[in-house]
Amino acid sequence: MKEPTDTKKQKYQLIGDYLAQLPSDRLLSQAKTDEQGIEWLRLRFNYGLLSVFWKESHSIRHNPLEVIADNKQIDPHICEHYRRWMNYLMSLWEFVQVAEPQFREKYLKANLPFKYPFQSPLEMFFAFLEEEAEDEFLPCLQNHYEKSLPKIKKMINSGKKSHLVENKNGTTKLVLDEQRNSIEVKKYKLLEKRHFVKERRWYFLFITFCRRESKSNRRIKENFDPFMTAFYEFQNHIGTSIRKRKSATWEKSYSYAWKKGTKVSAGKGGSYSA
Repeated sequence: MKEPTDTKKQKYQLIGDYLAQLPSDRLLSQAKTDEQGIEWLRLRFNYGLLSVFWKESHSIRHNPLEVIADNKQIDPHICEHYRRWMNYLMSLWEFVQVAEPQFREKYLKANLPFKYPFQSPLEMFFAFLEEEAEDEFLPCLQNHYEKSLPKIKKMINSGKKSHLVENKNGTTKLVLDEQRNSIEVKKYKLLEKRHFVKERRWYFLFITFCRRESKSNRRIKENFDPFMTAFYEFQNHIGTSIRKRKSATWEKSYSYAWKKGTKVSAGKGGSYSA
């Protein structure tokens, strides 16, 4: 049965409001240094801009950030970053609405030892959003965490090779488990393990379930392919940002490390300076 338009709009509004509250205040309470507090504020600002993009995508108004970019006040690459981030999350939201009820049904039938925590697709989506924001903040709380931009780019490339295949016409499609490049899968999993501080258990359980079900469930496959494509379009843009040169509207990115609450930049040479 098709969802009423008013209910759909209300859910989009709730998602936009939720994005503006990330990362959570609970994480801010864990910050022990000024730099950790600044990192939380930086991420809250980023999610606030993402919330603007999300809400404006469902209105007839022109996005204010695009107006600023058109006037050369910010780099258009920044707007493209938020646009692709939003598109990825929209694809995930559409995907969760389709697959969460089936995931919940099979999970409950399996009688696993831990309780299923979500009462609706929206609740699952909120949990995924919170996990993603937490992933971005937790590194600053570690005694030592290195964020190597070349390794991130390598992880993105390995992930794309292990999940998608490019057709002759330039489009991409999701590959089945037996078609995956095992070497790239191992590379990706190793890099992913080093990159993420905390395992996103429910997110990865859900994605694994959907990958398996997409072989026989047409509706899941129809939503899984666009989701993975949008995800890697967003990741590719992050890879482009890493190698983008400095300009009047763009600051060049470098690798950095968190050391006991202090952020240390690697600079051009790749070595960290206190």
